[in-house]
Amino acid sequence: MPDVLTHLLVGASIAIVYRRNGPRIEQMLIILGAVLIDIERPFSWLLAGTSLEWISLGQAFHSILGAVVLAYFAAACFQINGLDFNSVFKLILIGCISHLLLDMVMYPWAEYGLYLLYPLQLALSFNLLWPDLWWYPILGVTLLLLSLFMSHLLKIYHGS
Repeated sequence: MPDVLTHLLVGASIAIVYRRNGPRIEQMLIILGAVLIDIERPFSWLLAGTSLEWISLGQAFHSILGAVVLAYFAAACFQINGLDFNSVFKLILIGCISHLLLDMVMYPWAEYGLYLLYPLQLALSFNLLWPDLWWYPILGVTLLLLSLFMSHLLKIYHGS
């Protein structure tokens, strides 16, 4: 669970910096995108309990193609006053991209890395951290605090 918590915290940090004066719904769309990529996990867990396994589901969702498709379908679920479909799609996609970038920092899951250009089997990973370590969310909290501090400084600077 530290992995999901870190995605939430980093998504919130991006949302705060990106839309410091914007409506809260825009921030929530970015945070949604940050965790949307892992929506395959419950399906994978259910399939693991049966004789069926679809390992490609996780690989497909953790790719640029998967991020675009998931963001598109998620954006289609929302009808928000003041935001058109393209704006909702872009905000969710920002969160999805943050998820992919964060996953590229960790040691390769499934011993390979991310297939960003899925269906091409070109694995990419920076091999820096393992996401399930107890202190990993501290990085997310630090980023969140820095973004809140930066947002506060910008409000003071702009006099609002």
